[in-house]
Amino acid sequence: MANPKLASANTQAKRGTAFSKTALLVMFVLFMSIPILNLLFGMGFIIWYSVNIFARSAQRGIDFLWLFVGAVICLIGMALPVFTDSNHTSYATCWFGGVILNALVGVFIAGGRLGHLLQADPTPDQEAS
Repeated sequence: MANPKLASANTQAKRGTAFSKTALLVMFVLFMSIPILNLLFGMGFIIWYSVNIFARSAQRGIDFLWLFVGAVICLIGMALPVFTDSNHTSYATCWFGGVILNALVGVFIAGGRLGHLLQADPTPDQEAS
């Protein structure tokens, strides 16, 4: 006797999409919260999004504006601990503020305004119908 599926293929696809969006957000915040990784992966994200904007976007000007706004906010979040006093509490507070800024950029700009660039291209059989 065959084992019944616990979830349909459609439900599994939705769960996979939700998990991948959450995992990408967590990785984005993690990489952008460590200053040297912010610079390295930030350049990578900007290059990747720029290539996708040129290749796939119908609203290039608006998308580049949101990309620039997100990059500036991430750099501000990286620089927040520089403006602290010499005590460790204020450094940790400002670093946490940078984490929050990176999370907001990840959710609202990378996943929201530029989220259409994360979707897969339609396959040729989907374009015909």
